[in-house]
Amino acid sequence: MNIGLEGMITIIAAVISLLLFIFAVDWRYFRDWIVVFLFKGLLDFIWGSPVVNLNLIQYPIRLLPNYYQTSILFELWVFPILCILYNQVTRERGFWPILYYALLFSAGITAIEYPLERYTDLIKYIEWSWFTTFYTLTITFLMSRSFIAFYRWGCDYFRYK
Repeated sequence: MNIGLEGMITIIAAVISLLLFIFAVDWRYFRDWIVVFLFKGLLDFIWGSPVVNLNLIQYPIRLLPNYYQTSILFELWVFPILCILYNQVTRERGFWPILYYALLFSAGITAIEYPLERYTDLIKYIEWSWFTTFYTLTITFLMSRSFIAFYRWGCDYFRYK
């Protein structure tokens, strides 16, 4: 059985994400993290599908290729878990640290994605660039942070009404 470089990268990404999910997440805030996970998965799937359908990016090697043209591993597993960790790190912080960590997390993901685009068949930029990845990731991190802040406010506001 030869799974190749792309298969190994996929397995490693899934396992590392699972380990981060189990051991790095602060489960005292379970309710918040489930909301972030679901929001982020939905947002990425809604945003990622048109990007692929508009031929801005291709995922030549992906899970369930007969059903999805996007990278469901990244959009529905890896990125939502990283978003939970981002929200966990910024949970009690002000605006500037929230922005700083969004940029930092986005830079880290972009630094991993760029060589994957150059040297593997996991992702191919067509009308896309590493900078587009960087700023769209930053925007979505900030959107998830805004959403969880709104969610927490709503839970507190409507708790006794």
